[in-house]
Amino acid sequence: ADYVKRMSQAQTEIYFLLAPNREAAESSPYFEVFKARNFEVLFFYDGWDEFVMDHLHAFDGKNIKSAERADVAVEQPEKAEHELSADQAEALAKWIKEKLGDSINAVRPSKRLVGSPAVVVEGEQGLTTSMRKMLKAMRKEGAPEMEPKFDLEFNPRHPVIIRLEQIRAADASLAEKVAEQIYDNARVAAGVLEDPRAMLKRLNELLERVLAAK
Repeated sequence: ADYVKRMSQAQTEIYFLLAPNREAAESSPYFEVFKARNFEVLFFYDGWDEFVMDHLHAFDGKNIKSAERADVAVEQPEKAEHELSADQAEALAKWIKEKLGDSINAVRPSKRLVGSPAVVVEGEQGLTTSMRKMLKAMRKEGAPEMEPKFDLEFNPRHPVIIRLEQIRAADASLAEKVAEQIYDNARVAAGVLEDPRAMLKRLNELLERVLAAK
């Protein structure tokens, strides 16, 4: 009830975010847009909290929505000095999708990111990352598990993304490794990267190339 009283007129839903602790919640890429818009978010730290909120659905006429699924955009009325154009962003999204192939559902420019280069999200009917972890913990030993596929949203204003667009034509092999690393980094941030070995091998290769250029 106190949350609803504090809601601004621009906010129409109640938002919550599940995280291991407050520090993790405040640094989560899913929280960035709410901080920028000054929208309050309920932080929860127990996996069952999300289960309860998903089944509660609404309170006081306000829908309850996970921050991961929320359709909230950062207010950016003016184009930044360093930012991909709409055409560049769409071309980069198409290129990343081609390179990552079937390992990913879709790629698109993000309207929710402020300081992070990318984030993984699922559709409205998809599981949140924390719910996926809970179901995995409950799965019987030996039961088959399908590798989850996510949508990737990238920040057209982030220096890493801008640089990726600049180098993908000049150095395709390097750009592809960077794109893969961006996707894995986003999965790490979401806590959904199951096996980091391939990522660590690629990260070491990227470090070698960076140091060799010095």
